[in-house]
Amino acid sequence: MPRQRSFRLLLLTTAVLFLFPFIAFTSVKIMDKAVETRPDILTIDIPSSPDHKNMPPVKFMHDRHTQAVDGQCIKCHETKDTETKDKVFIFKFKRTKDGKGQAFMDLYHDNCIACHVEMKKTADATGPMEAQCRACHNADFNLGSSWNELIFDRSLHFRHESAKSIPSSIKAEETNCNVCHHNYNEKTKAIFYEKGQEEACIYCHRATGEDDIRPARNAAHDSCVACHLTLKETKISAGPVDCIGCHDVASQAKIKKVKEIPRLQRNQPDTILLTGWNSLGTDKKKNEKLIAQHMDAVAFDHKSHEGRTQSCKTCHHETLKPCNTCHTTKGEEKGEYINLAQAMHSVDKSQSCLGCHNEQKKTKECAGCHFQMPEKAFKDNQCSSCHNVDVKSKPINRLTDKKTSGEMAKAVLAKKAGEYSKVSLEKIPETVVINSIVDEYKPSEFPHGLVVQAIFEKIGKSNMAKAFHGNELTLCQGCHHNSPATLTPPKCASCHSEKPDLATGKPGLKGAYHGQCITCHQKMEIKNVLPTDCNKCHEKKAS
Repeated sequence: MPRQRSFRLLLLTTAVLFLFPFIAFTSVKIMDKAVETRPDILTIDIPSSPDHKNMPPVKFMHDRHTQAVDGQCIKCHETKDTETKDKVFIFKFKRTKDGKGQAFMDLYHDNCIACHVEMKKTADATGPMEAQCRACHNADFNLGSSWNELIFDRSLHFRHESAKSIPSSIKAEETNCNVCHHNYNEKTKAIFYEKGQEEACIYCHRATGEDDIRPARNAAHDSCVACHLTLKETKISAGPVDCIGCHDVASQAKIKKVKEIPRLQRNQPDTILLTGWNSLGTDKKKNEKLIAQHMDAVAFDHKSHEGRTQSCKTCHHETLKPCNTCHTTKGEEKGEYINLAQAMHSVDKSQSCLGCHNEQKKTKECAGCHFQMPEKAFKDNQCSSCHNVDVKSKPINRLTDKKTSGEMAKAVLAKKAGEYSKVSLEKIPETVVINSIVDEYKPSEFPHGLVVQAIFEKIGKSNMAKAFHGNELTLCQGCHHNSPATLTPPKCASCHSEKPDLATGKPGLKGAYHGQCITCHQKMEIKNVLPTDCNKCHEKKAS
C-alpha cells in the first residue's frame, strides 16, 4: 500500500509539473482578455522639464474623478461669464488658457496632489501622493480605451432644434439654430449668426485645431457639455455630462431615436440634374460646345437620398456647396486636385456615388447575392444607368433654370421607376428537389418559391435596387450567377461537376451548393435556418 501511494503521488506530481507551463500560459491569456476598458481615459501629456523628460504621459480616468467629487465640475474647471451673463465651464484643468514650462507642470502636480491629500482625510479612497510619480506616470497602464465617437445624427439634431429648453438667443428669432451654429468674420475676428447658412460644425472645427480654431472635440465639449451642465443646474432635464454618457457603446444604444423627422430646409432641391459643368453663360455656341464635351446628365433624387443618410455631411463632406464647386472637371487645389469624375466614381470613398452604392451592397438585404459577384471593372459599368438625361437635345434655357431642370430630372426618375417590371410568382417553381449528390441523406426539398418571394419583397422596398436591377428577373442571377436573366436557368450541375476543377478554381457540385446556400444565410443573417444545422436541409436516411 505505501508503494502504491508513493507511485500515485509521483504520478500526480509529474502530471502537475508537466502541465504547469500550460496552466500558467492559460492564466496569462485569461488575464489578457480580462483587461478593463473604459470610455473616459484621457491622456495628459504636458511639456516636461529637462529633469523629467523621460516620464510617460498620464492616463487619466475622467469619470472616476467626476464621481469622486460628486459631479462638482467646479472642483477642477474654471468658469467664465458669457455675453448672456451665464457662467460656462472651461474644459481645461484649473486654467482658462494653456501654459508651458515648469509652471504648467506644477499646476497639475500641486492641484492633483493637494486634492488627494484632502480626500485622504476622509474615509474615501484617494489617489497617489507626492513622490509616487510612477503611480500616475505609468508606462505599463493596463486599461484600454473603449471610447466611441458619438454620431450627431438627424434624430439627435431634431431633438435639439425642437427642444423648448433651448430657446433662441436672438430676439424675434423663432428657431434656436443660432445657439449652436455660427460663422466667423475674418476682419472683426468675431463669430456671428447668419440665418440659412448653417453648416456642420466639423466643416470649420477639424479633428485637430487650425489657425486658432478649436478642434472639434474641444468645441463640442465647450458647447454641448457646458449647455448640459447649465440646464442641469436649473433643474432642467438635459443630456449627459460624463464621458460614459456620450462615448460608451451601450449608452449610445439607449439614446432615444425619433422615427419621423421633418426635412431640414436649406433651399435644397427635391430633384436635380447633375452635370459636368458649373453653369452656362449667355453665349449659345459656347454653351452647346460645353454641353457636347460632357456625358448626359444624371437625374438625381436629392430628397430620397436625404432620408437615407445620417446627415448632410455624408455626401457634402467639406461644405454644403454643390460638389462641382470644389471638384471641377479639371481638378483644382480647393478640391485637392480630385476632379468631378473621380469624386463621383471613386469606389473606395463613402462620399462618392459608386463608393456609397458599393457599401449598400454589403448590407444584409443585398450581400446574400452580391458577395460572390466579382466587382466589375469601371469600364464595364453601364454608364446609362445613371447618365440617363439627354441634355444635348434640350433648349439651353431649360438647363439654366434650376426649377425647370429639376422638373426634367423628376420626370426621368418617375419614368424609370415605372419601368421596373415584376415577375408573376405563378411562374416560379414552389419547390426544387436537390438530389444530385444524395448519399446518406434524403434529397433536399428547397422552398424555392418562398425564398424568391422574400427576395422580391426586400428589393421592392429599395428604390436604388429597383433602379439598377431594372426588373425582378435579374434577381434570379443572385443564385444562378453565370446564367442569363431567364425563368428557365440551367441547373447548377450544368457548370459544376462532381469534383472541383483545380485548373479554374471552380468548386465541385457539393461545394457549390454549400458555398452558395450557407454563405448566403450568413451574409443575410438568417436566423431560422442556421448554417450549421445540417438536418434542417438534409434529412438523414434510415439505417
